[in-house]
Amino acid sequence: MKNNTTPSIRKVVIKGRPDYYITPTHDFTQYTRDSEEKYWSKDTKFNWDQNVGDNLKEQVENLSLNDFSKMLFMVLPMVEESLERKIIQIRQEQLPLEEDALKDIAELVPFDRTAIGQTLLILSPLKSLQSAVLKLKDQLEIYNSEFLDLHEQQRLGFFKRGIKTKILETDAERQEQILELSRLTYQIKQFQSDLKQLKLQHKIASEKLKIKIRKELNSIEPRVMIDLEETRELLKRTLQSKSLPGNPKDMSRLKDLMLKRQLRGLRDIANHALVVEQSAIAPLTMGIIHYKRHREIQEAMTTFINDEAKHSATFRRYLVEKLAAKEFISAILIKGADRYMWLARFMPGAGLFLAVIVEVIGAATLEFFGNEKYMPDSLFCNICKTISLQDETRHMDLCVAMYNELFRKGDRWERFRNKLALELIIKSVYGDKTDDHHLIQAFRAFGIDSELLYHHVTCRLSEQLARISVYVEPKRLLTIMGRK
Repeated sequence: MKNNTTPSIRKVVIKGRPDYYITPTHDFTQYTRDSEEKYWSKDTKFNWDQNVGDNLKEQVENLSLNDFSKMLFMVLPMVEESLERKIIQIRQEQLPLEEDALKDIAELVPFDRTAIGQTLLILSPLKSLQSAVLKLKDQLEIYNSEFLDLHEQQRLGFFKRGIKTKILETDAERQEQILELSRLTYQIKQFQSDLKQLKLQHKIASEKLKIKIRKELNSIEPRVMIDLEETRELLKRTLQSKSLPGNPKDMSRLKDLMLKRQLRGLRDIANHALVVEQSAIAPLTMGIIHYKRHREIQEAMTTFINDEAKHSATFRRYLVEKLAAKEFISAILIKGADRYMWLARFMPGAGLFLAVIVEVIGAATLEFFGNEKYMPDSLFCNICKTISLQDETRHMDLCVAMYNELFRKGDRWERFRNKLALELIIKSVYGDKTDDHHLIQAFRAFGIDSELLYHHVTCRLSEQLARISVYVEPKRLLTIMGRK
């Protein structure tokens, strides 16, 4: 029986992502390798043989005592808060039956606490049973995405071969498009039928297995709770004393917790980088369709799309292959991208002005994490540095040149529009970045005060805006962000 006297807790949803990560079911490995082979030159290829955990562990071990203490006391309050929440949730709801939620709990205890690892072994038969259904779901999702994309090309009168899109011109192209739509329609119907049958087959077996697994999880739950509560006590003692423990075993456990929190923070930062690159593709595609009279913009945006595709492929490979995570795109971001597309369609000058801002923010963030002073994982650091130097500088130059050539007039309406657009985009990007935001917590996991990143971004943004005769001091930009 569960203790009904436990105080209730409001379900906490961390801003911008679910409470735990989704393990990868899509196999992006070969796709991202192909992308890297196609787009990156030999001298900029990355060393994918690195172990991210080892890179972070080495950095923690090499910190001076003062630097380690400073970083640890930025990390421990976040871990303690998560521990408190998990302990109450388990008391109220039992151990979860989802692998990802169990992994989320495992991040909150040191490596020598093994009970939570055993829960993952207990759950493995259910995961094996569900894997066939997940694979079919993923394949169906891919085919649906391809069908919708092809249907939209047909509606707009475009023809796509590989990564290149052009106006549909010949009967042969039209017939090829019709045949491909027919093929995809057949495959989607076939996969829908197969998925329905497989779900029915697995439903009974899955329910029986869940009953067995629930009993085993209930038997091991007390040991998990002991591990969580003892870890919480260690954190409380350390935070109350405001000093590092003298016990080597306690010190080793604190290092474990810091390493796990940094791995989680790196997932958040890498996911953010991927989402930024990926979300740029839809507005750029709209730009290519819309800017029919401006060949320069079409060509530049085609270049951008190719670059964003390789960037997102690289970050996706990093997430899946090195961090065993899958990207999460928030609904807020998707809604923002839709608004941008409509704005760019009806006000191309404002759309390109926003493109300047977005490119600068993205480039500045990658430049920041391309500095080994702030990013201890050398693989991620090298990816960010390469992209920011090789592509993002060129993107910014192109956006600035196009805006100056095609849209800069210097009249009162333009100044008013740009001022309004700047404030809206800055508030949209940074308005929710309070101390409990997952990205802010990710920076703190590496001992980075968010103000350092904000200062870097605003200085770069101020420099680039001056190139299109928009003069805004970094301090003003910080005020718009809501930072002092």
